[in-house]
Amino acid sequence: MRLRDSGGPVAASVLAGFAGAGILDAVVTVARAEPGGGAPGTLALLALGLYGVAGLAAGAAAGWLAGGVRGGITGGPGALVADEQRDRTTAAGILSGTLALLVLCAAAAAGQTALIGKMESQKLAAIASAGMVALAAPVAAALAIGALPAMRRLVGAFVSPPARLGRTGLVLVALAGAGLLGGAVALSRADWRVLDLGPLVALAAATVLGTAHASFWYRTAAGRRLRQRLPGRVLHAGAAAAMVAAAWFGARVPESSPAYTAAADGSLGLRGALKIARGLADGDGDGFAARWGGGDCDDRRPDTFPGGEDVPGDGIDQNCEGGDARAAVAATAGTPGSVAGGTGAGNAGGAGAGGGSAATTGTRGTGTFTGNILIVTIDALRADRLGVGGYGRPAGKSLTPTLDALAGRGAYFKRAWAQAPNTPRSFPAIVTSRYPSEIAWQKQSLNYSPILPSNETFFDHLARAGWKPIGIFSHFYFTADRGIGKGFAEWSNDGAGTISESNKDVAAPRIVPRVVDRLRRAAAAQERFVLWTHLFEPHSSYVAHAEHPTNQTGVAGLMEKYDYEIAFVDAWVAKLLAGLRDAGLAENTAVVVMADHGEAWGEHRHYFHGQDLFDEQIRVPLIITVPGMAPAAVDDRVALVDVAPTLLDLVGAPIPDAFRGRSLLPLVEGKPRPPRPVFAELLPATAWPHHAAMMVDGGMKLIHRISDRRYELYDLAADPLERKNLAADAAHAPALAALKAKLLDFEEHRR
Repeated sequence: MRLRDSGGPVAASVLAGFAGAGILDAVVTVARAEPGGGAPGTLALLALGLYGVAGLAAGAAAGWLAGGVRGGITGGPGALVADEQRDRTTAAGILSGTLALLVLCAAAAAGQTALIGKMESQKLAAIASAGMVALAAPVAAALAIGALPAMRRLVGAFVSPPARLGRTGLVLVALAGAGLLGGAVALSRADWRVLDLGPLVALAAATVLGTAHASFWYRTAAGRRLRQRLPGRVLHAGAAAAMVAAAWFGARVPESSPAYTAAADGSLGLRGALKIARGLADGDGDGFAARWGGGDCDDRRPDTFPGGEDVPGDGIDQNCEGGDARAAVAATAGTPGSVAGGTGAGNAGGAGAGGGSAATTGTRGTGTFTGNILIVTIDALRADRLGVGGYGRPAGKSLTPTLDALAGRGAYFKRAWAQAPNTPRSFPAIVTSRYPSEIAWQKQSLNYSPILPSNETFFDHLARAGWKPIGIFSHFYFTADRGIGKGFAEWSNDGAGTISESNKDVAAPRIVPRVVDRLRRAAAAQERFVLWTHLFEPHSSYVAHAEHPTNQTGVAGLMEKYDYEIAFVDAWVAKLLAGLRDAGLAENTAVVVMADHGEAWGEHRHYFHGQDLFDEQIRVPLIITVPGMAPAAVDDRVALVDVAPTLLDLVGAPIPDAFRGRSLLPLVEGKPRPPRPVFAELLPATAWPHHAAMMVDGGMKLIHRISDRRYELYDLAADPLERKNLAADAAHAPALAALKAKLLDFEEHRR
């Protein structure tokens, strides 16, 4: 295509490419939607509107740029190629400008690593980034000017550049290739399966379709003849008007439309486009909008948005769930057995987030255990990977003989759920026995926010009862400033690296010997202790071990490495327990083993963890073995917030009213216990700004995807893999309504 008159042909082709990509996205989304869902017409309207408006903006910019290039090159690109001196100077200028850009990028990266990445305020971080680039700009400009002679000599070394490209074209092609290669290398070094690559696919489709449009209409004889017969300006104006009209009507599609559900689940770029549109339409800056299915029921009040804290009795629907929190429900929210009720000891009421006077209130535990407590947490270990649960690799061979044997000697909880799908939310919930949204955070939206000293942990209470809390770790998360080490007499995190280093670390071989040595010293000093250690290996990036050779590739290969990481860590748990026996402490030490969260393998289009509340990410192993206590395999639904009151109950220490879990000792002893729903939360954070809540009750599981304004209902007995969403099934409407009321009660009345 020749840019003869202006950038009009480029603008038209860009618009056509975006429109085509929008139609393709709508088709893909409908194909991925649940049977009978997807709302094809509405999806087409949303896609054409959003892609079309984006295409109009991108086309205008591309046309202006193309026109500017055409106007800035006397005689056009052909004349530039024919003039060797101009061609060489232009190519050298492009290379010098690229050098300046690389300098700016390096400065920004250095600033991010050294300073900006540690800032808590996004606004200050943005200002600091701009300042870093501004400071580097004069240096970059000076380098670019100084490099011009060298760049001229470099491009002069191109003996015979392609006739149609010249040196300038060759440089542009080389830079584009380098950019693509750099992107491929970056993806190969990242856990790319956790990335949403749909927008890149959509952009690639727009590029291909736009190029095809330009090639046909402006390069082929048939396209030129047809273009001369058609009223081009009228067609272009009509297409632009149609896109704007689609966007206008699309903005008013009710949020109840199944098109939003389908887009959230299976679209390419439409999901991201909706997010941008909602951000632009947000009238009060609370992150939600009244248009584009954004769910904001009052876009003039920043305290009113999906997931907001509803204040009972004020007449305002802060969480946009259809009315003010019910006063009757609020009055009973803290009573025994209620959805938001208190501890396993039956305590009512409780302190606010942070624990308050928890140290002096609560019911004293009934247990009389006076021995030690060893807590071993294992990162990212799914419940279904234990051999005692029926898993093996190869088939019939357990990955976890040590954990299986431990489960056979103690209480094995077959159905236990973490309260969050990631480490920085799960561990604070475990140690405080409170749901993530109730914990007093330094700043909740941070990826790894510390918790404040006002939070009471069960280690605080064990210390008051006469146990010495000892923590031995070697991982970036377990630094003293996280707050979860509050109340510990000893806290060691020697050898911990950065996030990147920890994710590729093999830490168990240096942690377990330290734990074993500390157990020996504790035995010699006759200390009564509660020792917590954490083994990280099953967390990505997975490391291959010589004793467990792997031979698969792709996702299957990652799963194989994950499984053998579990086998590797199980062997180190065996060495830890052997050290406990050698120290003479096995007959006087209760052992607790659990995971902080699970790991996903694409069961619901996500990989690894931290993205949703399906069971593969939050269903975890829980084993509690107490000397002298009979083994038990417990089918009841339990939560990791139950661990804290269980251990306090075991030793007869007071269980604070502020604890949200309840003791599991009655279940271990075979005593009946009234069932109670299990809850979990996904809190929005910088890296994953999605909000959701989950409840398991009576064999049914309800997920409230708050950010997406969507409920999902699953029958775990009939559908343990959570494949069939029953929320739209009329036969389950009464059950859905009852479960929604319970889950909303939890969301609205968290203490």
